[in-house]
Amino acid sequence: MKSAKAKAFMMADSLVSLLVVTMGINLFFICEKQLWLQNRNLQLKMAATRLGKEASDLYAVKKQPVILRQGDLTARATVQKVIVYKNGQCLCRVEK
Repeated sequence: MKSAKAKAFMMADSLVSLLVVTMGINLFFICEKQLWLQNRNLQLKMAATRLGKEASDLYAVKKQPVILRQGDLTARATVQKVIVYKNGQCLCRVEK
C-alpha cells in the first residue's frame, strides 16, 4: 500500500512540475508578443516622425504648404503645424 501512495505522490509532483513549466512557457510567449507589438508601434511612430520632419524641411525650403505621402502615412506641413496621419488617424502633431 505504501508503494501505491508513493507512486501517487510522485505523479502529483510531476503534474505540478509540468504545470509550472507550462505556465512559464506561456508567459514567455505572451511577453514576446507584447514586445513585438511595442516594437511595431515604435517603428510606426519613428516613420511618422521622420516623414513629419521631411515635410517641415520641405516647407522651410518652398515656403508653401506641403503634403507628403509614404505608404499609409500622410504628412501635412503648414506655417502653423505639421501633422502626420495614418488612414485618417493622427499619429504625430507639432504646432507653434
